[in-house]
Amino acid sequence: MNSLDPLGLTLILGLWTIVAFGLWMQRARSPLHMATLALVVTGLIGSFYPLVTSFVEPSSWRNLDVLSPAIVRDTQQQYVAYAAGLVLAILASNSGRRNASAALDSRDTTARDFTASALLVGAGLTMYGIYAERVGMSALTDREDYAAKYLASQGLGPLQLGLPMAMAGCLWAEASELAAARKLPFRAVALAIVVWSIAFISVRTNAVVVVLGYASILARRSGFELRKIRPALVIAGLVGYLFLESFALLRGVYRGDLGSAISQVIDRGELALGTAVGGSELSHPFITAAEVLRSREAGELAGESLWDGVAACLPRGIHPDRPPFLSEQFVRSNYAELASRGGGAAFSLVAEAWLDFGSWIGPFAFGLALGWLLVACERRRETHPTGLVARVLPYFVFYVAMQHRNEFGSLFKQVFMLSLVVVPVWLLAEALSHSPRRARALHPQRGRS
Repeated sequence: MNSLDPLGLTLILGLWTIVAFGLWMQRARSPLHMATLALVVTGLIGSFYPLVTSFVEPSSWRNLDVLSPAIVRDTQQQYVAYAAGLVLAILASNSGRRNASAALDSRDTTARDFTASALLVGAGLTMYGIYAERVGMSALTDREDYAAKYLASQGLGPLQLGLPMAMAGCLWAEASELAAARKLPFRAVALAIVVWSIAFISVRTNAVVVVLGYASILARRSGFELRKIRPALVIAGLVGYLFLESFALLRGVYRGDLGSAISQVIDRGELALGTAVGGSELSHPFITAAEVLRSREAGELAGESLWDGVAACLPRGIHPDRPPFLSEQFVRSNYAELASRGGGAAFSLVAEAWLDFGSWIGPFAFGLALGWLLVACERRRETHPTGLVARVLPYFVFYVAMQHRNEFGSLFKQVFMLSLVVVPVWLLAEALSHSPRRARALHPQRGRS
């Protein structure tokens, strides 16, 4: 159990002071504005582990015994620097912001949006069906050996893209101006994906992608602002988080009987609480960053991971010696037995920043760059509400929320791979919606009965 010394407490207070200032600047924007979400997540992850483990003994398969108080405090400092970079990006955008109004676009884009959504969902579900057939239902629904499931999926990356395509298509339809009746099939598909992911393949990620995407669209469409949040909504968010953490606990002991799984968790008492803390989504990125800070040198990569992250998107046929992701290197070095079974461990964006450009400077620079990018994307959505960015941005809300469990390469690859599909679909849908035959079908000539 870590003892929270005065420096650790000061760092937590400093982190949340920075976050609170950033949220104050964002008060007139949506709670799910990407920069706002990035700030909140950084505050939570940068403070959760050091604060909660001062009261609860954490339990995890991770190497917690090597994390000394000094390493924990050093890791906290990097999150403070990252948050400062995010806030500076928001401050700079606010100081130079003009009263930008949405670009006037009288063109009816419903035909394009329906076509694009239908293509993404149809092609995506077809690809995922082939993927499921290749992997096998027994492997997909296996709740005991998740590493084996990932191992069986190797080499099927293009087919795995099918489910993200379908989710992106559902969110595209929801963000559009389609009539409610035309959105209904897409909503049904989205719900089916959530049920399939939670109840059958035990993958929370897909469910959270869908829920956050729909929530961001609803918040933006309703004009809901951060300053209008009431305590009941905060409580609802905490309940949702507890549900996800409870799901993770149950998944670890579930063997076909939900009742016995719940009983096992209850019987474990304090150990279950320690497992929830040590295995929390809010703990893992911090633990990874602390392990990296303990075993590596600040600035040793000198920005190399950025190029490697881009190169990792190239096919093996073009770049057979492409370097592995930092997450792959990390699990091989720190958890070799897990890596041998095909398992993996998420990395840390803050740790990557520290490795690339040194202590404080690296995380600050990464936070500044990410903050600028998120603000630019949100501004593009404001000024071009029917454009491509506005349609695909809801899908990526999840990746902002989970930024600290990733590295630059994995985040870039997600955007790059989906763009390879979305951009051609968008162009095709634009062309079809502008064809003369399509135009006549949408706007029949008047004057004859």
